[in-house]
Amino acid sequence: MEQVWANFGPVWEWGKSTLALLGLGGVTVGGAAAVGYGLFKWLGEKWIDQKFKKQMETYKIEQSRELERLRHKINGVFDRTIRLHTKEFEVLPDLWGKLVEAHAWGANYISALQEYADVGRMDDEELEEYLAGTTFMEVQKRDIRDAPNGSERLKTFTKISDLYRHNEAAEKIRIFATSLRKDGIFVKPEIKADMDELLKLIRDAVLEKRMNEEDDIRPRLRDEFKRFKNEAQQLLEKIEAMIADRLWDSTTTEV
Repeated sequence: MEQVWANFGPVWEWGKSTLALLGLGGVTVGGAAAVGYGLFKWLGEKWIDQKFKKQMETYKIEQSRELERLRHKINGVFDRTIRLHTKEFEVLPDLWGKLVEAHAWGANYISALQEYADVGRMDDEELEEYLAGTTFMEVQKRDIRDAPNGSERLKTFTKISDLYRHNEAAEKIRIFATSLRKDGIFVKPEIKADMDELLKLIRDAVLEKRMNEEDDIRPRLRDEFKRFKNEAQQLLEKIEAMIADRLWDSTTTEV
């Protein structure tokens, strides 16, 4: 309003000139004041309207910029969420499959019930045919052939077979452990924690069994074997349920 008051003097002079042109130069001071007040009010309203329009334009521009910023941020978050969920749904089935294999091969290796071909009762021709179908190294096959009797032959064969079973179980464990290390970042923390725990159960039980065989420990170490037997299957089923819930959640959630 200060600007309006500053412009009032020139406006008043202009008003007097206008009155003179209209032949109203003799208008009283009161009349002139009324005319001046009308002009002042009109100019004040115009100034307020212009000021309001300018502020509204500025506000609209700021609001538009803020909406654009929020839209960009929301789109970014939504895009990252979609990418993360897509990767999670790729990773979970793969990890589950590798975990099942690691568990199965580990359980088979540490099992007290093992089946072996009775190579001690085979003749030389039968033995050669059987050994040809194995993946044993030639030096290992030779050790079996050269055993002094059927009992030693079976003992040598059993020892070599157990080594291969250990290596196969250890390889399945390694594959799962590597995948979990690489892709575990895409798995929900509670699922990953249970996977890590089950991995440790399998690995420790397999290692204990291998130590028993290599060092011929008597009496046999069985603490890790017992933990595996008591906890592994239940933990595996828990992980399966959590993964299934996670994978199927998006198809059952109401929008």
